[in-house]
Amino acid sequence: MDTVMKIVFAFIGTSKYLDFFPKYYESIEEYFVPDAEKTFLVFTDGEIDDAPDNVKVYHQEHLEWPYITLKRFEIINKARKEIEKNDWFVFLDADTRVVSEITKEDFLYRCCKWSVDEVPLFGVQHPCEHLRMAPHTKCPGAFETNLESEAGISEEELKDGMPMYLQGCFWGGQRLPALTMIDELEARVNRDLEKGIVAKWHDESHINKYFQERWGDVHFFGPDYAFPEVFADICNADDYFQNNPAKIVHLAKDNSAYQI
Repeated sequence: MDTVMKIVFAFIGTSKYLDFFPKYYESIEEYFVPDAEKTFLVFTDGEIDDAPDNVKVYHQEHLEWPYITLKRFEIINKARKEIEKNDWFVFLDADTRVVSEITKEDFLYRCCKWSVDEVPLFGVQHPCEHLRMAPHTKCPGAFETNLESEAGISEEELKDGMPMYLQGCFWGGQRLPALTMIDELEARVNRDLEKGIVAKWHDESHINKYFQERWGDVHFFGPDYAFPEVFADICNADDYFQNNPAKIVHLAKDNSAYQI
């Protein structure tokens, strides 16, 4: 008999971003491995009235841009004890919406190839790289190349064959590998800050460097798991998206079809 899969989701929603949480919660409960046991970690400076039992709220003051995203590994680590109770950790940006069912087979088969021990981490291909939009049209793409930063990758290394560029909106892994990643990237970000360095694309730059170092340990979900609503017309004309309708949508900032 299969054991129930336990997944913990991290939501960072300070200031107005807390408004995204109700439908974020509903969409994950409905579509993301529907029969899994889920816990939601909510990091916010606001209040959630009548929170469901599976929602754990952690106070987080609002940080000015880009620190609210750059420091997300440190923020998530506040809930370490809760993460340790689960099988899988998933980070999804506050302004994402799961819009189609992601079955256990979708998640585990695509994330882990042959077994759950084969590929312990996952990320998602940046849809703008898939669509060959600037700056992804030529080397070094969107990668951080400042080697003073711990997110830096040399241009020479990238010229030998640029790895897939990942978007920081959807990532995670098995509990222990994910916690190891969170610890390491918290430390790297803070060492950069001690030197007065902020990576080009903040936490996303650090995620890309970390995964590039561990390429064989990462499954890469396709851009249908990070469908950019703002480029919906371009995506809908693309062969990949025609054959792989959106699973997770990154919401447009204005006039979203998925109103919060």
